[in-house]
Amino acid sequence: MSNYYEIIFSVLQLTSVLDSMAYFTVVFACLSGYLFLTVLANTNNILFNGDYEFIDLTYPFDKNTIYWPDSRSFEFTKKIGAFQNDGSWYASNEFSAGEHGGTHIDAPYHFKVNGKYVGDIPLDKLIVPLIILDVSSKVNNDSNFVLYKHHLDYMLNDNFGKPCFLIFKFGWSKFAGDRTKYLGVNKNNTLNFPGLSEEVAEWITSSYKNVVGLGVDTASVDPGSSTDLPVHKIAAKAGLFNVENVKLDQPVPEYGCTALILPMKITWGSGAPLRLVAICPKQIPLNF
Repeated sequence: MSNYYEIIFSVLQLTSVLDSMAYFTVVFACLSGYLFLTVLANTNNILFNGDYEFIDLTYPFDKNTIYWPDSRSFEFTKKIGAFQNDGSWYASNEFSAGEHGGTHIDAPYHFKVNGKYVGDIPLDKLIVPLIILDVSSKVNNDSNFVLYKHHLDYMLNDNFGKPCFLIFKFGWSKFAGDRTKYLGVNKNNTLNFPGLSEEVAEWITSSYKNVVGLGVDTASVDPGSSTDLPVHKIAAKAGLFNVENVKLDQPVPEYGCTALILPMKITWGSGAPLRLVAICPKQIPLNF
């Protein structure tokens, strides 16, 4: 009979333990859900509390979009827009364009046979801290300017070694409304605009492994007069992407912003049209 009571007591103890485990499981689940919602709410509060602004660094895609001379320009191949019999409106367009025109991304595959396609670039390389290097005062509207290490005093803000996206501001966005001036098209149809040197590309890819991509406010990371495009090749070999024709005709903080680099997800694309956005802390006016 004593064994019987021992069995009953053991069962009651086990039941109590299981009840306690179930209770703590429910409590833990509730707390986890609460913490998740709290983090989510905090993220939304941070982004939308009025302290941040969203800056569009993208040119519109239309008949005025600047493309490389031998590339297919943007065009609507079919446009439908009409009121229906019931009075409602219906519109649907079809378009065609080259991958590399307007504000766009160059995937590593653009210059590396086994490099990543546009559709393969992971999001953790497309949503990253943004650093803008304003060298426009050194360029001084010189279409022959090539950026070398000494122009940057041999130092870069590398975001403390964490992933980041670099944009070089040559001050060329002010010419975007004039295709001939922007590309520096000569009588023999060659191009002429500022760009990065092979030296700078080698320096960044060898010394700053945290840099995920290079951007410029010109039509190419290489100078317009370049024929062998070494910067494209060096960047692609290192797995970096390029963003060209960045719209920098308005003030953007040189650091402290986050870049949203959101290309059309073309599965096997060597490049793609891009929506580039900077999320930046609002600047406090210094003069009243």
